[in-house]
Amino acid sequence: MLFKPSVAVAAAFVADGPAEGVDLSLFGQFAGSWVLDCTEYDLDGSTSVRRGEWHFGYALGGRATTDVWILPEVEHGVSVRFPDPAAGPGGWRSTWVGPGRRRTHTFLASPIGGEIVLDGGDLRWTFSDIEADAFRWRNEARQPDGTWSLQQTFRVWRQT
Repeated sequence: MLFKPSVAVAAAFVADGPAEGVDLSLFGQFAGSWVLDCTEYDLDGSTSVRRGEWHFGYALGGRATTDVWILPEVEHGVSVRFPDPAAGPGGWRSTWVGPGRRRTHTFLASPIGGEIVLDGGDLRWTFSDIEADAFRWRNEARQPDGTWSLQQTFRVWRQT
């Protein structure tokens, strides 16, 4: 017999907000729907720009945030993020899954100055220029010589 859950998966995953006593404000500030322009930087110096969307909310009983970004015909990626005092002051753990490109990435995230930096060792994602209705995001990869190479940038603005 096929198991039929009494609650839809989405309803079981999504939460209305943070659980009592859980501070999710670092990424919770992005709750809602956003439009983005994604610029991808190729090794030959060329770029391409695609329009996409990004949706943020609360999940897992209000103990985490989640977000889904969508670049049509490229990727649907999902992140689950939660605060972890063991990750340092203001530290968070974050895991991103992108099935279209068959990738997963794990990060330690923390606020640094006015930015949120996610450190994945050889990958660094940064939220910057954060305002109530807009922000920027960048994806950088560490090169063999230790320098950082820009792979993607998002210019993002709030829809709801």
